[in-house]
Amino acid sequence: MILLKFLLILILYPAIMSMYWTIGSSLYFIRYELFSKSHKVPSDLKGITFVVACFNEQDTLEETLTSLVHLDYPLKEIIMVNDGSTDYTAAKLTDLKSRYDFKFINLKENKGKANALNEAVKEASYDYVLCIDADTVIFDGAPQYMMTHMLNDNSIGAVTGNPRIRNKDSMLGKIQVVEYASIIGGIKRAQSLAGAINTVSGVFTLFRKEALEDVGLFDTDMITEDIAMSWNLHLNDWKILYEPRAMCFMLVPETLGGLWKQRVRWSQGGHEVIIRDFKNIIKKGQFPLYLLLLESLLSILWIYIILLTLFFTVMRLDLLNIFSVREQLSLLVISALILTFFNIIQFLVALFIDVKYERRNIIGLLFLSWYPTVYWLINGLVVLFALPKALKRKKGEFATWTSPDRGDIQ
Repeated sequence: MILLKFLLILILYPAIMSMYWTIGSSLYFIRYELFSKSHKVPSDLKGITFVVACFNEQDTLEETLTSLVHLDYPLKEIIMVNDGSTDYTAAKLTDLKSRYDFKFINLKENKGKANALNEAVKEASYDYVLCIDADTVIFDGAPQYMMTHMLNDNSIGAVTGNPRIRNKDSMLGKIQVVEYASIIGGIKRAQSLAGAINTVSGVFTLFRKEALEDVGLFDTDMITEDIAMSWNLHLNDWKILYEPRAMCFMLVPETLGGLWKQRVRWSQGGHEVIIRDFKNIIKKGQFPLYLLLLESLLSILWIYIILLTLFFTVMRLDLLNIFSVREQLSLLVISALILTFFNIIQFLVALFIDVKYERRNIIGLLFLSWYPTVYWLINGLVVLFALPKALKRKKGEFATWTSPDRGDIQ
C-alpha cells in the first residue's frame, strides 16, 4: 500500500506538469507563432544599450563583442564590464577598445554579475538595455522583435529571448539542446499563456530602463539576478514577455560537474526568491503569480515526499520474499513507463514546435525514451542540495560565482 502511494506521488506531479506544459505550449504556438508574419522593423525604432558583464571571460568575450559590433541594429551602444576578473579579461578589453567603439567599465573588485549590470545601467545612454552573457552571439533581427513589443505596450518591463545551444557535438551538449527546446521553451510558452513567466533568461533579455530603475536595479545579494529581477518586475506590475523569434547562440557546460554546479545555482536562486518574496506574492493577490508560486512549492514538496515515502518503503521491504520484491520492482517499472509516456508526448509536441526555429534539433527524438526520467531525477537531486544552501546563505552580501565550463568554443 505504501509503495502504491509512493508510485502515485512519483507519477502524479511530473505527469500533471508535463500535460500543463504540453497544452500550454501548444496553445501558445497556435495563437502566437504558427501564423506569425515575417518581421518588419518599426519606423520609430529606439536605441538599445547592449551590456555584457565579464568575469574571467578572456576566451569568449571577443566573439561576443564583435558580433554586437556587426549586429544589424542601427541605434546601439555597447558597454563591456570587467567585474574584477583574475585572468586577462581586462587586458583583452583594453586591447579591443583600440579597435572597436564601446564603453569599457573596469571594476577592480569582483562583486557579482548583478553589481556589474547595475554599473552599466547607470552609464546607459538609451532607454532600453539588452543584457547578454559574454559567450553569446545574437541573431540579426532579434533585438527588433523584442523592441516591437516594447513600443506596443509601455507596461512591458522585459522581453526575454530564445537561447540556442552552440556546442552540440558532445552527448551532454545534445541533451541540453533537447532540454532547452522541449522543456525550457515549453515552460516559458505555457507560463506566458497563464499570464506570468517565472524568470527571464539571464543570457539574453531586453529591459526597459525605467522598469529597472523602478525596482531598484538588480539585487546584488541574490545568487540568480535574473530570477530575482523577474519577481521584482512582477511584484511592481511590470509585464514580462517571451519572444521565441528573438534567438541567440550560447555555450553550455559539457561536463557533469559543470552542469551540476549550474543547476544547483539556478535552483538555489529560485528558492532564495521564494523565501524572500513569499509574503509579498500572497499579498499581491494575482492568480498568475499564485500559479508560479504553487509550481515552485510543489517541486520542492514532491522530492521530499518521494524521499520519505521511499525510506519507509525500504524499511518495510521483505527482502527474503522474492515474490514481494519482484512485485514491487514491477510496479516501479510500470510507473516509470507511465511517466515516460507523458513526457514523450511533451517532447514530440515541443520538438515539432522547435523545428520552425532549428530543424537540426529533430535529432532530439533519439533521447525521447530515457531523457525525461533523467530530467526529473536530476531536478529532484538538485533541490535536495539547493534548498539548504538557500536557507543558510547570508543576505546582504554581494553574490559572486564562477561560470561553469562552457565546453568547446566554436
